[in-house]
Amino acid sequence: MPVTTIETRKRLTREESRALTRSRLIAVGRTHFLRYGLGGAVAEKIAEEAGYSRGALYSNFDSKEELFLAVICEQEAHRFEVFSSILKETPSSKERLRKLRDTFADVVTDRDWIVLHTEFQAEALRSERIRESFLKFHRQTIRDGEQLIKELLKSSEVTLSLKPSEFIMAMLSFSLGLAVNQKLLGAELSQRSTRTLIQSLFDDLISAP
Repeated sequence: MPVTTIETRKRLTREESRALTRSRLIAVGRTHFLRYGLGGAVAEKIAEEAGYSRGALYSNFDSKEELFLAVICEQEAHRFEVFSSILKETPSSKERLRKLRDTFADVVTDRDWIVLHTEFQAEALRSERIRESFLKFHRQTIRDGEQLIKELLKSSEVTLSLKPSEFIMAMLSFSLGLAVNQKLLGAELSQRSTRTLIQSLFDDLISAP
């Protein structure tokens, strides 16, 4: 006689359910912000595509702008984890620098990263409220970067010609501007050339024998 197996699903706690809802809204929101920008994305459509009501979105995020910020922060948190793992898993200072340099070049030439970050900057120029969020985010990015560089500098083999915060600021400012131009110019400035320029600046500023 066949045995019927009844699968029981674990019922989510309120916190788990809320976390799942936020995660889904952030994922769908990211797609909409990439496609339509912050101004063009519609909160109700994001909620509908995610499978929730408008009320569910606003019970998790005070506004569409807050959802956008959550998308940006989640992306940057992931980047930080990737960089941190390189430091933890790579013993050689020279190899650490090479992996960090190449991963950084990958990040700043990624189309999605460019679109979201420049959208954030553009909206910050238009709105004082978003500018405050951008400044808070930017300062945290600098602090996170400083933390990584200070960890690198614990090795006497690593030489840095700037303060850690100045190094992060220089790399971000130069690389983002270059990456945006590359996406706009296309064949006039190849992605390979862009990566090479970013890597060259990195090597000029920080090195290990």
